[in-house]
Amino acid sequence: MKKYLSKYILLFIICVLLGLGVFLFLSKTSDSSKGQRQTLMNRVTSELSSKGSENIESNLNAMLSSNKWEEEYGKENVPTDIRYVTVEGSKDGMTELAGGSSVWTITEDGAVKGFLVFSFDDDHSLKTLMICEVSIAVVFVITVLFFIYIDRKVIMPFNRLSEYPERIAKNENADALPESKNRYFGRYIWGMNMLRDRLSGDNKKLRQMEKEQLTLVSTIAHGIKTPVANIKLYSEAIKSGLYRDDGIPDKKDSEVADKITKNADDITALLQELLESASKGVVVFEPKKESFYLTEIEEFIRREYDNRLSVMRIPYKIDLRSKVMINSDKTGIARILTQLMENAIKYGDGRGITVIIDKNEDGYIFSVRDKGSRIPEGEMPYIFNSFWRGSNASEVEGNGLGLYEASFIARKLGGDIVARYLEETEETELEVFLPL
Repeated sequence: MKKYLSKYILLFIICVLLGLGVFLFLSKTSDSSKGQRQTLMNRVTSELSSKGSENIESNLNAMLSSNKWEEEYGKENVPTDIRYVTVEGSKDGMTELAGGSSVWTITEDGAVKGFLVFSFDDDHSLKTLMICEVSIAVVFVITVLFFIYIDRKVIMPFNRLSEYPERIAKNENADALPESKNRYFGRYIWGMNMLRDRLSGDNKKLRQMEKEQLTLVSTIAHGIKTPVANIKLYSEAIKSGLYRDDGIPDKKDSEVADKITKNADDITALLQELLESASKGVVVFEPKKESFYLTEIEEFIRREYDNRLSVMRIPYKIDLRSKVMINSDKTGIARILTQLMENAIKYGDGRGITVIIDKNEDGYIFSVRDKGSRIPEGEMPYIFNSFWRGSNASEVEGNGLGLYEASFIARKLGGDIVARYLEETEETELEVFLPL
């Protein structure tokens, strides 16, 4: 919510400036109106004073009947009533000052002869100002509520969904998005889940083809290695003169044997290169190191697995023993732990998973333990091989690349990963070590 605070502040400033502008405009308009009224009242008083005090009422009635002031001063600045009060009746006349009235004196030869009481309609400027300011405040509140609604219903859900296509594109493990009746993202979620299922199926086919290709190349390579080794043996025998009647090596035979040996070595090197190129590309990862706290790894695991494991009713806990900063590839570590967690979910018996995040004097440790089917001791050295699947995996879906990917990334980050069985707790532990 903090990153949206700036727009609320900006909206508040705009509303304040708008309210201030309305206030200044109405104040200026009100001052102009007062000036016009003052001018009109001064004019009326001066004209009546100049005509003498005998016929003030008749002169006043004549001025009122002519009513030529609206065009010059504006309708809102023309008094609704003008009454003349003599000095003798001033006590009663003064009571009419209430309700928007103004009193001007009529003088003759320096003596006060009476008073003119000007009555105007109530001044609506204050009421208009209050209405405008209240309207601006209401608009501000409605706009803030609208922004909050957009944030909660559109922006925040979209931010949570925005990383999903990237994870699918990187072939990272991504569970299906929970179905939603959200009017904005319901079809999007449905479409993304369809895309995920389609890509997942295509990825499985691709992995199977890669496995078959690697198997074929490996079979061919190993099939060629045996005759190539025999050729080298025959060349060595020729070079030693084994096949000569006198048993003495011949110089020309030795030269031919050296050429045969060299060609055999070239074939062996090409076979090794072919095997490496066939297996290359199964996992793609280039580390991009950055500084971040170990708590961010904990947050990632909780974000990815809290709801899922809760639905599956698999208890798990994260033992964060150190909260220091690490300089490594956060995405790479997340991919490693994702594979280890998936492995624990697949092959565990559902009794519990424990994640340990720690640091010692040599480096950082990330461990995932689960209780389940134990990996046979004789298979332990092979579990990180590509496309290898253990004897306990026959009924579990997979392609034999999860732990290979985890091991590959760990080595790319300068570390390693080991597997062990803990007799005291009857748990299988996969531990990743990354150096300082």
